[in-house]
Amino acid sequence: MKARDERKELEKMLKESPDKINKNVAKNEDVPELQSEPLIDVNFAELKAQCDSEARIMVNNSIAFVIPADMIENNAYLKNKLEIDIISLSGMIYQLRTNELMQKTLMDQVNLGMAHPRMFEVFAGMSKIIGELNKQLLQTVEAIKETYRNFKNDVKEQRNEALGPHMNETSGMITTGDGSVVTRGTKELINHVKRLKNDRNNQTYIDDAQLVPKLNLDIN
Repeated sequence: MKARDERKELEKMLKESPDKINKNVAKNEDVPELQSEPLIDVNFAELKAQCDSEARIMVNNSIAFVIPADMIENNAYLKNKLEIDIISLSGMIYQLRTNELMQKTLMDQVNLGMAHPRMFEVFAGMSKIIGELNKQLLQTVEAIKETYRNFKNDVKEQRNEALGPHMNETSGMITTGDGSVVTRGTKELINHVKRLKNDRNNQTYIDDAQLVPKLNLDIN
């Protein structure tokens, strides 16, 4: 067939075709062969909620032996910080889970025969990312635990400072709220010795050897 004849044939087909051919075009949902199947059968909303739950459990378990729960409940700053830490950790867990899903999907494609060199390159990159995310996750949990431990120590020091020094009746020494001994300077020590000496000089005894002091007892 010559080019002229082909052109006439095409013009005839265009004239006989309707002005709008949208109705004659098959849609994807009408033809099963044209429908694409999902490679990852995952509800990402449920996955995100699961990551939030895992993050909350992980944070609560990590600080359970560091700081009491009532201290967090009674402190607005700690309550807000706890929620922020959970959100941050949840985001890291979500990134880890989605990368693991993508890596699994990639392995499934390779198993079906799509053994392109680029697939193996992407797999190696994703394996590196997953390893780094696991490392960052552990470091973040330890950093969160250390933050609450430092906060507890700061609160304890503030409480001890508020109590101030006091006399320990058992040992006779001046101690702070946490039990630390308060030492005195040389001048204070000399004054204390003089005070004890004056008390002994003013003391009266009931025996000649001055061994038994006289006690002033008010007997009605």
